[in-house]
Amino acid sequence: MKNKTVRIIFGLSISLFIIVLIASCCKTTEPTSNGGFTVVEHYELDIEDIMDQVQELPDDPDGFDYHDLYYEISQNATGGPHLVSHEVVKYASKDDQGNDIELSGLFIYPFKLDGEILETPLVSYNHGTELLKKYAPSKWDLFDPAEYKNFEEVVVAYVLASFFGWSIVMPDYQGMGYDLNETHPYCIREKLSTATADMVEKGINMIKDNNHDFVNWDGHLFVYGYSEGGFVTMAVTQELEDRDIPLTGSVCMDGPYDLSGTMLDVILSDDPFPVPYFLPLMLVGYHTEYPNAFVYDQMLKEPYRTDIPKYTTGFYDEDVVNGIMPASHILKEVFEDAFIDSLNDSTSVAWQKLYENDTYPNWIPETTMLLWHCQNDDCVPIGNYEAAKAAFTQGGAQNITYVEFPPVPNWAGTVHVSAAPIAFLEGALWIKQQLE
Repeated sequence: MKNKTVRIIFGLSISLFIIVLIASCCKTTEPTSNGGFTVVEHYELDIEDIMDQVQELPDDPDGFDYHDLYYEISQNATGGPHLVSHEVVKYASKDDQGNDIELSGLFIYPFKLDGEILETPLVSYNHGTELLKKYAPSKWDLFDPAEYKNFEEVVVAYVLASFFGWSIVMPDYQGMGYDLNETHPYCIREKLSTATADMVEKGINMIKDNNHDFVNWDGHLFVYGYSEGGFVTMAVTQELEDRDIPLTGSVCMDGPYDLSGTMLDVILSDDPFPVPYFLPLMLVGYHTEYPNAFVYDQMLKEPYRTDIPKYTTGFYDEDVVNGIMPASHILKEVFEDAFIDSLNDSTSVAWQKLYENDTYPNWIPETTMLLWHCQNDDCVPIGNYEAAKAAFTQGGAQNITYVEFPPVPNWAGTVHVSAAPIAFLEGALWIKQQLE
C-alpha cells in the first residue's frame, strides 16, 4: 500500500472550513429524534481510500477474488464513485436472551460535497461467520491497514455504496459488537432475525422522509448475505414480512438453512470437516439459548467439555479453537454416545431445537428472492439450498430465482471462502437488476 496520510473526516484536499462545516452536519453523537441510530463514530472515505483497502484483500491469479469483484462493480457503476460515510451506530434491540439492550453495527452511505441529497435504496448486508468479536463490522479501524484483510465484507460494502450509491446497514449481531459480555447466538434464527430487523427499521427511520442531511430512502429495501449472513438473510426476510415491512428483494447465498438435516449430517459425518471451529461456536450458542437441551456435561466428552466453553468466547482465534478440536477434524468425536443418539432421534429435544432454527420450513416467501449456492461448497453443502428450494417449490413460491453456481476452485483454503467474492458480485448485480 502506498504511503499517505490517513484521511479522517473527509480525506480530501479541501479547505478546513469545508471540512468543519460538513463534518458538523454529518457527525452525530446524540440519539436521533426520528427513531433512528445513535452515532458513535463517524469517518468518511474517498475512492482512493477504498482502493487501498481492496489492495489488502486476498488476491489470487487463478480465482475470482476481491480485486476482480472491485473491477466488475466499477464497470457496472451507476453514477459513482461517490464519497462514502462510515458510521458506527447503536440501536435499541434485544440481547442474546431477549432482554432490551443497545446493539451495534455500521451505517454506510454515499454522499456529495455539494450537499445534494442522494435518493438511495437501503440494503441490510448481513455478515458471515466470525469467530472473533474484534472483527465484527463496527470494529473496523481506519488506522490499522494490516487488519483490513479481516474486514472483507465491510470493504465490499464500501465498494457497493460508492459505485452503486446504496445506503447499507451491517448489524454486528448479539454478542459481537459493543455487548462483549453476551454470547453470540450462532445460527439461532429468532435472535439473529430480531437484531437484524430492528436495525433495518432504525435504518429506514434514519433516512426516510428527508430526515437525513445527505441521503433519502427511495422506498426500496433489500437484505443480502453469505454463509451465516445467508442464514440471517433468510430468517430476517420472514421476520420483516411478519412485521409488514415491504421488501424489494432478498439475496440468500450459501447459508446453513437446513440445520436439522444437511448440517446435522455434516456434524455426524465420519469425514473430516475443513473448519471445525464452527461446531464449538454453535454449541456454545445453543447451550446459552437452550441450557436444558444442550448440557455440556451430557453433550461433550473431555477434554472438549472443558475446552469448548473455555476457548469459544470470541477472544480466541480460529487456530486456537480448531486446535482444541479432534486432530482428525471429525466433528462428532467431541460428543458423548448418548448425545449422538439424541441427535439421530427426531423426537429428541436437541433435534427439535435444531429443526426450530431451520429457516425455510412452514413458510413461503412473499418477497422476491435470489437463492444462490455454490455447487461444491465444502463447508455449507448445497443440500441446504436443495432443502429450501424443495420446500419453497412445493409450497408454490413463484418469485424465487434459483442459482446453482458451477464449482469454484479452492484458492483461499476452503471452497466456501473462495466462492464468497463471486457470490457477493452475483448478489449485488441481482439487486442492481431489481432497481432497473
